[in-house]
Amino acid sequence: MSAQEHAEGSVAGNDRIVAVLDAFVTRPIGDGWGVRELADSVAASRSTVNRILQGLVDRGLARVDANATYSVGPRLRVLAKVLHDRHPLLRGALPVMDELSRTADATVMLAVHGPRPDAAFIALLRQQPGPIRYHLEPGMELPLHAGAAGRAILSEVGVDVLRTALTRYSEDTVVDPAQLDPDLRAAREAGYVISVGQHIPLAAGVAAPLRFGPDLVAAVSATRLRHSTTDADLERLGPIARKAADDIADAARPATWTERPARPSGADSTALGRVQRLLEILVAEPSGAPTGIELARRLGANEATAARLRATALASGLAVPTAGRRMAAGPLLLRWAARIGPDWNIADLAGDALQALAHASGETVGLAVFDPETVTATLVAEAGGARPVEYSLGVGSPIPLHAGAAGKAILAHCPSEVVRGQVLQPLTPRSPTSLEQLERDLRQIRETGWAQAEGERIPDAFGLAAPFFADEAVAGSLTFTIPRFRADEVDMPQLATMLTQAARQITALLSV
Repeated sequence: MSAQEHAEGSVAGNDRIVAVLDAFVTRPIGDGWGVRELADSVAASRSTVNRILQGLVDRGLARVDANATYSVGPRLRVLAKVLHDRHPLLRGALPVMDELSRTADATVMLAVHGPRPDAAFIALLRQQPGPIRYHLEPGMELPLHAGAAGRAILSEVGVDVLRTALTRYSEDTVVDPAQLDPDLRAAREAGYVISVGQHIPLAAGVAAPLRFGPDLVAAVSATRLRHSTTDADLERLGPIARKAADDIADAARPATWTERPARPSGADSTALGRVQRLLEILVAEPSGAPTGIELARRLGANEATAARLRATALASGLAVPTAGRRMAAGPLLLRWAARIGPDWNIADLAGDALQALAHASGETVGLAVFDPETVTATLVAEAGGARPVEYSLGVGSPIPLHAGAAGKAILAHCPSEVVRGQVLQPLTPRSPTSLEQLERDLRQIRETGWAQAEGERIPDAFGLAAPFFADEAVAGSLTFTIPRFRADEVDMPQLATMLTQAARQITALLSV
């Protein structure tokens, strides 16, 4: 194969991987893909799609069930949550949107242009409660020529992006691009757009455009029922929407956000490994990821390979170029995050690791999750072992931080003020009752990497626990709970090794 043919094959491979990932994310929630159906959808051979799917499953980007049906995997869900947490536009918009929804008594959304040039999508949504609700959901595509949000974006990007015949959604929809120009000029002068029934019948809305960097155009809109909204109401809301757009743009300025480089990952020289690494880099540094030599270094690839992957990212909308020869998370990646959502369920994400640990050890394994805002821990999942006698703590049970292995494994990695704030209420005669004793136990846990406790929370139980983290902050713990009468019979060093390895696996899953 010539160098040119190899380069073209690499680009095509990158494109196919992105197409498969996009098919996962845009699939209706709850539906999965079979290999044949997915191959038809992305116009690739079944053997090629099957190889991609196996690689995605191995990396946690896809999940396969017992029926050989593939869907979004846990690692992709983590990347979506982290992008919501770190992207300046998404973070900056939320409080402004909440205030606009209250002020306007309206459904408020943030729409972003792309990834198709003639469309936008809902990046964030705040539905107004009430008996009538619009069929809107994050990730939904919006037309640019109809509706306040789309037309606000169109006022920024121009009618030349409307390359196909325009859909008429109602008798008020304008489908001639030439007739849109006067309205768009007026919108640019006013700074906002008013739309009544152009996209959704009986809906009235206002929207104002904004830019995040040079290549990402968005709009914030407020939509109300037409029958309860007068023309005067819309004129009053126009300047309010304009101010909200300005406030979002100010809050989203990249200079106001501190970003952390993506965590180093193991060497993976495959095309799938490089695509995953690029996603992690864009998520970790959404407004200023590197290009050129630095990108090649982080991908573990040569500059030519990195350049081809960058070209795929820019062409697909995974990334957009920014100042200083860098690139930012683009509309396709933002749409994936919108579709998947900003939340995660650690019990679901770590379920496979939990079951594997219980099967390998034969012991009952519990998963506790730590909430740093309330400084509490809760048992969110359990996987039963194979022993004839075992303890079940009960999913949903609160986990004390000062007593028992599960809680102390977490507390050992909390700030000192959290430790000093513990109420050392004895749960059993073996519970720690002095701060000196507790701090001594926590130091030992940090040194060994795992905790053990005998009868501190449950009189007849022995616990062994290891903490797991998300981006270096403690997020919970994995715990073996063993009846005390069997504690002398088990191989504690072996169990501790298995436990810490599983905890590291969950940490790698949750961290970017």
